[in-house]
Amino acid sequence: MATKWRDEEVTVISVTPLAEGVVVPLLTLVAALVLVLEGAAHVHFLRVIEGWLALVVVAPVAVVALTRTWRWRSHKVHVTSQRVLLEGGVLRHWRSSIELRDVLATRVDQRVSERLARRGMVVLETRLGPVSLGRVRHPGALCRMIDAERSHEYESIPLDTVFTFEEPDRKNHRVRLQPPRRNEDE
Repeated sequence: MATKWRDEEVTVISVTPLAEGVVVPLLTLVAALVLVLEGAAHVHFLRVIEGWLALVVVAPVAVVALTRTWRWRSHKVHVTSQRVLLEGGVLRHWRSSIELRDVLATRVDQRVSERLARRGMVVLETRLGPVSLGRVRHPGALCRMIDAERSHEYESIPLDTVFTFEEPDRKNHRVRLQPPRRNEDE
């Protein structure tokens, strides 16, 4: 299902968030495959049922690894000139969009290890609350791109504008001090 763009809407960048939950199933798949092959090489009984053993042990792990990879690759974040689009889903495709004019601020949530690896969670602050875009590579760059597109939404003051201070006329402004009132009950 293709994403529909509005008139005069231009794609700035499309990002696939980081793989979460993909590494462990892939490593488990490799370990299960190695165990079945090594076990079949050393034990005669396992060599006889090697195909069935691979089907029973390796196939479920392979299915989990493939579905996680498929789910990860189907998740996208699109930044356009007018909005930020989030889409994903394997069987039930979902799509969400946030107008750039509704974004109040962007921020990056990172741990120290993520800072070193240049990864982190990008969060958009909106009037309705924070919206997480997911963990991405170079989150600061993505925030800067969103902020740059947000600045194009508004009529901005030219950078060469000079602001001056005009002192008000002193004749029109007088300060009248009132003497303190006395309490009549005294």
